[in-house]
Amino acid sequence: MNIGVLFMLGISSLSVLGVVMAGWASNSHYPLLGALRASAQMVSYEIAMGLAVVSAVLMTSLTKDGNGTLSMIGIVQASRRRKPGSSSNFFRWG
Repeated sequence: MNIGVLFMLGISSLSVLGVVMAGWASNSHYPLLGALRASAQMVSYEIAMGLAVVSAVLMTSLTKDGNGTLSMIGIVQASRRRKPGSSSNFFRWG
C-alpha cells in the first residue's frame, strides 16, 4: 500500500495511550497529572517528527512526473534517483 509513512507515525503514537492509561490506572491524582504532562510532551515531539517526515514526502514529489508518495520504498527510490552533489530543486522558482 501507499501509506507506509502514515502507518509508522500511527504506530509510534500508540505509546502516548499507554502512558495515559498507566497514570489513570494508579487511581491517584498526581500520577495522572504526571502522565498527562508526559503525554503532552510526547505529542509535541511527534508533531516535530511528523513535520520532518512531511519534508521527506515533499522531496519525493520533485521527480519528473511530480507525484509524491507515502511509500517507504518509493521515498528511498526517489532519494537514489538524485545525483550526489546536485542542487536541490526544492526552492525552484516558477
